[in-house]
Parts: sequence; C-alpha cells; structure tokens
Amino acid sequence: SNGSGLSTPPEIFSRRDVMTTAATSAAAWALATPWGEEAFAGTPKLTFLYICFPANAAGSAGLASKLSQRDPAQLKNSVFNIPPGAQVYPEFLRGEWEVSMKYRGFLFPSTSIPKEKLVSNVGIPGFQKLSIAQVGDVGREVTNYRMNIDQSTGLDDRKVSLSTSINAHVGYEAVREVLYDVKDNANRISIDFIPQRTRNANRIELFCNARESELVSAESSASGQTVFVCSEYIRQVTFGLSQEFGVARQVVGNYAHFWTWKGDENDKSTVKGNLLTAAYLDAQDPMFFEEPSKPVVVYSHDLVAKRAS
Repeated sequence: SNGSGLSTPPEIFSRRDVMTTAATSAAAWALATPWGEEAFAGTPKLTFLYICFPANAAGSAGLASKLSQRDPAQLKNSVFNIPPGAQVYPEFLRGEWEVSMKYRGFLFPSTSIPKEKLVSNVGIPGFQKLSIAQVGDVGREVTNYRMNIDQSTGLDDRKVSLSTSINAHVGYEAVREVLYDVKDNANRISIDFIPQRTRNANRIELFCNARESELVSAESSASGQTVFVCSEYIRQVTFGLSQEFGVARQVVGNYAHFWTWKGDENDKSTVKGNLLTAAYLDAQDPMFFEEPSKPVVVYSHDLVAKRAS
C-alpha cells in the first residue's frame, strides 16, 4: 500500500533498466520501452489511451466493462467452450486502411512470479520474433501495415492484415501464403512462410478460442465519440527448424488481443486506437500453476489508421 489506501502500482521499466538488469536474458531484446510513465500517473491500474467509457460502464457486463476497470487481472485467459463466430466490424471501421502501429511499452502484472524469472522464459509470447503473429516483433518502434474490412459484411481480410503486418515487422517479404476461409472455419488460420527466409517460423497455425466485442455509442461515451472494442483469444502453434535433423521445432503460445478503436464524426478518414496483447503461460510450462489464468506480460501499441487513397 502507498498510504492512500491504494495498492502500489506495478513497477515500470525503462529501456535502460531492462537492458541493464536482464541483459543476459535471451528474452531481454523484446522488452524495450516503458508503457509510458504518464499512463500510470496517480493510479495503481492500467490506463488505456483510447477507452472513454461512461462512469456506469463498469456496472455493465461485457468487454467494455472489463477494460474500463483498467486492471490487467481482468484480462484473464478464456476457457475454450463454444467456437466463436467471425468478428464483424462496425460501419465506421469498414473500408481499406493504412495502419501505423507504434510500440508504447509493456507491463509485468504478475504478483506470483518475479520478473527476473519471467524474462528467462523464452517460450512466453512476444519474447521471440513471430511468437505473436499479428505483432511479429513486439518491440519494433513503428510498423505500417494494411487493414481491409469489407464494406458489406464487416469482415476483416485476415490474409491482407496478417501478411502485411508480418512482412513489415520482420522487415522483408517473408509470408508466402495465408490460408483462411471464414465460411469454412472462422477460427483457424494457416500462415506459410517462404522457405529459409525466417529463422523462427516455417509455418504458423492460429486457433481462436474466443471473441468478444462491444460498440459504445457517441451518446453513451464519455468522450462523445463512438468507441468499438473487440478481443480475440489465440493459441498459436509455430513450426520451425530444430537442431535435430528431420524433426520440426514446435512452439505453442497463448495470448489475447484487445483492440480499442475510436471514431471521429468530424474526420471519418482517420481512426485512432490501441492494441493490448496479454501473454499467458501454456499449460505445459513449468510455471503454469504459479499463474494459470492471468497474463504474465501485457504489451501496448498505439494505432492510427488512415483511409487508403
């Protein structure tokens, strides 16, 4: 406690702190910049830049309520049950967009596992390149990719968004093909890489275990702007080269994306947002029972999308 009745905020790490205290860790390269000291000012909980919910949002049930509490403990891993349907996006997000993703920072929210122990675990999503498909290099300062959302169906063209994001994050053309049929199976995506172009992945299989979404109208939003939030819980299986001849390396990771998008009635050519990515321990990880459902790392990226000309 800090004497005000509030618990002490999670520790914030600077680039210098991380590289000094964890330089010998194989995972240290991924932990680059702070979430932003101003984001924690006066509060022991997370501040999400683009979530502007009314005061009664926390009293409702749903994703907006979960995020409005600004608490990483609320970002628990989802228990797989009924396969979710495809995500449908609202009108203000439909069309073709050029997206700029800017890395804002990270947080170790676990109170059960020391950060020194976590950063030594290279199996945690985000600690190695391509261990989170949509954000192939978590610590990359700025990444530009395309997002195409169908005007009539409201469905995201995952082939475009994933391939352009992965190529931009690794810095070269790495993806050979993205296999995805939303009608056949909305919850599985296969990503094939150009042979011998990437060290960490020959193929990635993505399995979506759950999705949530909520649209907060401008009338109900504290900012007076329309806010759309959506989440996707992913199990990623990455296949790559191993040191044993003829045997493929296989790595399993579990994480969830939490998107927030804010529309502007006065400027429909630009939308701003934020992407939180919560990384969880896999059930086969030796540390799993120390933190079985809450995230052990949360990454934050700011998003600016401009309509493609």
